[in-house]
Amino acid sequence: MKIGIIGFGAIGFDVAKKLDQEKDQFNVIGVHSRTKNKIIDKTTSFNSPLRYFSLDEICKKCDVVIDCAPKEAFKEIIQKCLDYKTKLITVSGAGILENLEIINTAREHSTQIFLASGAIIGLDGLSAVSEGKVDYVKMITRKPPNALIKAKFVLENKIKLENLNEPKLIFSDNAFEGAKAFPANVNVAAAVGLAGVGAKKTQLEIWADPTLTKNTHTILVKSDSSNFKIEIENIQSVENPGTGKITALSVVATLRGMISSLKVGT
Repeated sequence: MKIGIIGFGAIGFDVAKKLDQEKDQFNVIGVHSRTKNKIIDKTTSFNSPLRYFSLDEICKKCDVVIDCAPKEAFKEIIQKCLDYKTKLITVSGAGILENLEIINTAREHSTQIFLASGAIIGLDGLSAVSEGKVDYVKMITRKPPNALIKAKFVLENKIKLENLNEPKLIFSDNAFEGAKAFPANVNVAAAVGLAGVGAKKTQLEIWADPTLTKNTHTILVKSDSSNFKIEIENIQSVENPGTGKITALSVVATLRGMISSLKVGT
């Protein structure tokens, strides 16, 4: 498969670097990014430095496009993929929630959208229990203040996170509203909502916690087939503290599942 990457920040670069280390498995032909001039500089250590393509070119030339761009770019990216019948892997659960009417036309365009699990685990179990009756899904996200201090919701509401000496609850609502308020920080909440009972029925709390050094998530599920609790501690990306290192790896795992003869889990 010919693979293209859109967005070359913390996630996009890590995905590209990992795929470059497995050139015999993956054929990455290029990148589309707003930071065009930095692509060559950032990939000088790669086995194969990556070419720059326009959004049209990369969606037209590739079999699969990996979206690592900000949520604001998602609508244009998905529309181009549908136009060219290109499969899309994305980490933008928030982008999907805002564009479900476009997503629902993917079958008509003979293509597919894959939402990588990102910073969350256990989505296969949540999808499974959602085939039955689910009574309750709640997600509690706790992050160090440095991961939330630049978040849209925090800035717009002038929430002070500097010099915190105890955990502070900064958001309590459903995952749909959370994904809108924190599009770059809690894509995981959108993913939990999409995998389970729906984002509007998924409860969400977000805490700024100065006692933590990792981004943490707790998911509580009660259903007629299984009750479970998932606890996650993700190591922060060096380039972007709001993103966990596991996010880029989940994209690679999704891509590997598309080409492997054996796929384990949903």
